[in-house]
Amino acid sequence: MHRNSLEGLLTREVGKVLEWAEAGPADVVLGLAGPGRLAHCPVWPGPEGAAALVHAGFERLRDRLDMDRLNEVGRALASEHNLDRLLDLILTHGRDLLRAQAGSIYLALDGPEGRELLFAHTQNALVDLPYHRFRVPVSVDSMAGFVALTGATLNIPDAYELPLEAPYRFNRSFDVQAGYRTRSMLVVPLPDTEGKVVGVLQFINRQEETAKGPASVRFRAEHERLAQSLAGQAGVAMRNARLREEIEALFEHFVNASITAIEQRDPVTSGHSGRVAALTVGLAEAVNQTVSGPFGATWFNAQQLRELRYASLLHDFGKVGVREEVLVKSKKLGANRLEVLLQRLRQRQGEAALEQLRRDWAEGRAFEPGGWAELLELQEAEARSLMDVLIRSNEPSVQPQDVADGLGRLERLDYTRWDGRRSGILEPGDLACLNIRKGSLSEAERLEIESHVTHTFQFLSKIPWTPDLAGVPGIAYAHHERMNGQGYPRRLAGAEIPLQSRAMAIADIFDALSAEDRPYKAAVPLARSLAILEEDARGGHIDPGLLGIFIEAKVFERTVRG
Repeated sequence: MHRNSLEGLLTREVGKVLEWAEAGPADVVLGLAGPGRLAHCPVWPGPEGAAALVHAGFERLRDRLDMDRLNEVGRALASEHNLDRLLDLILTHGRDLLRAQAGSIYLALDGPEGRELLFAHTQNALVDLPYHRFRVPVSVDSMAGFVALTGATLNIPDAYELPLEAPYRFNRSFDVQAGYRTRSMLVVPLPDTEGKVVGVLQFINRQEETAKGPASVRFRAEHERLAQSLAGQAGVAMRNARLREEIEALFEHFVNASITAIEQRDPVTSGHSGRVAALTVGLAEAVNQTVSGPFGATWFNAQQLRELRYASLLHDFGKVGVREEVLVKSKKLGANRLEVLLQRLRQRQGEAALEQLRRDWAEGRAFEPGGWAELLELQEAEARSLMDVLIRSNEPSVQPQDVADGLGRLERLDYTRWDGRRSGILEPGDLACLNIRKGSLSEAERLEIESHVTHTFQFLSKIPWTPDLAGVPGIAYAHHERMNGQGYPRRLAGAEIPLQSRAMAIADIFDALSAEDRPYKAAVPLARSLAILEEDARGGHIDPGLLGIFIEAKVFERTVRG
């Protein structure tokens, strides 16, 4: 009897979730022993009183559930750092909390002519039309602009029937285009931790079950409070995401500035860091596509790919710690030193002619123009021959025998210094450089160049990397290690070398071979470059499995076309 009298007084929403119990614990207890968690009356209070208690219990339950859901939403928002995904998450959870059919988010931005609202994201459960981001000035003419300017919340029962005194108007263009009908609207500001409005959150058409089925109804006061709580959490999460984006953009500019500094020290390798990054990340992405073999279970996520990209871009930054004359040295002797030695040979020629004049004068010989001209011609030929030997021996290549013999003769020649003392034209350091069997660097200079890897690690280790980028120094540190342990600087071998560093080693060698912007050498053709890499793999220098993926996936096409 009590049940029959009570059911007619309950709202449809309460009636759908109500469960009747003859005895035992319950959320609402009416005329039974034992307390209820949400409402309790040990005697029957009559139908109206019982209905009031049930509705009160239902409201308390809904508040509790709403708080639990808000907490879950807060945790979800705090864990998302990508702004676009965050905006989608805010609308999804907000619409779910408020049972809104649609929603949209505006971001408040500083424009060239003042504050603007960016229409950033939208959702609609009924219609699915493409949308385009656009900006509008912040103005009280629109509901979103009014909320952004005043910080007030708007709860509109029907967007088509706004009060005449309202300064804002509703733009029906979307409704007309989509065949949609906007009715109830709840528009709330998105404040950050300092209370500054960073955006506007807009919910449309709250859905409730009625006797006639689902219908769009107005948002109630409790929905305003719920939306405001959500907006507070969303505003903070958005501010954090935007700060993160700003920090990432700042760091990106720092990395680019570092690359510029490297390339200004060594202009002939301009573009090398960017190409190595493109190739290394491309190889890692190709590994992700591999479903079998030794790398079938290997996967680089987006954060690891970003970490690898930064390590690749900065892998040569330590070159700023190498002397410029060594870093850009393309011949065995620098241009200035070669000029000094050539000048000494020319001086020796003049000294020989002067000495001949002195002897002729001392012996009383008459001056013979024809003989003198012949002598000068012979001395000029000798000087040019010696200069040719010096220039050819300065090339970073294996010396022909005639050049080696001529260098031995140069070693025995001397000239008169400015202080009158005789000294060898070639000094020990000159001979050491000119006798380099291959390349342009002496052993000491080679070690100085190799030290750039350690300089890179020391520099990168001083940066307070975020946890997702903490591996950058170590990856860059090992890019010159070799699988057979013959690399540098730590002589790591095999699995001791990080996989990312092994990938970078392949990219680094390939670009050094195939680059077309090196003034001191021609680019090695693609086929020959790949053949050299395969020889390196057979010789135990680079990872053969990674090289196979590099070739099969045609990663090289990111920088070189066949």
